Amino acid sequence: MQLTEILNQQLIQLRQQAEATDLKRPYGKPQNWFDSDLFSCRSASLADYVAEAQRNLKHLTEARSMSVLAKQRLVQRLSEQTSALTQAFRNIGLHQQAFKRQAAKQVIEKVTMSSQQLYQQLSDYQGFERRLLDMISLASRDDSTEQVQRILVLHQRLGRCRKAISAVEQQIQDYERQQMS
Repeated sequence: MQLTEILNQQLIQLRQQAEATDLKRPYGKPQNWFDSDLFSCRSASLADYVAEAQRNLKHLTEARSMSVLAKQRLVQRLSEQTSALTQAFRNIGLHQQAFKRQAAKQVIEKVTMSSQQLYQQLSDYQGFERRLLDMISLASRDDSTEQVQRILVLHQRLGRCRKAISAVEQQIQDYERQQMS
């Protein structure tokens, strides 16, 4: 197999990668991928850059009257273009992996934060419960009508507090069940 055939096969593979990458890229963000010295093309589409390299290869293989120096320059340019394209696809892959890792990290932080918030809320409510019990205990020492009324109000607050504690405990159980699934 000749070197030009190998290069042609490599460019065909790069074209397929470019077309797949171009389909995944979000629209509205034009990007010039490469230096203007390397490619004359200015496009947001990677497939256009691969097409330019393919045209250069075709020109190299079909040109009979080209000088040896011109052929060497074109071979050098093709080599640089192919290397740049290959590196771009490696970088895209690394960028996608980094993006996925970052997204996973954000989800974990959110999940952890939610868990921490639930436990903090539970701790706060349990603190309220202890204070209400202490207040009921202090108010129970006096049998005056005012204190009896105050004790009833404190028991109502204690009931609402315990209901809130049960709700948070249920949320924690649901959350932990969800994490195990």
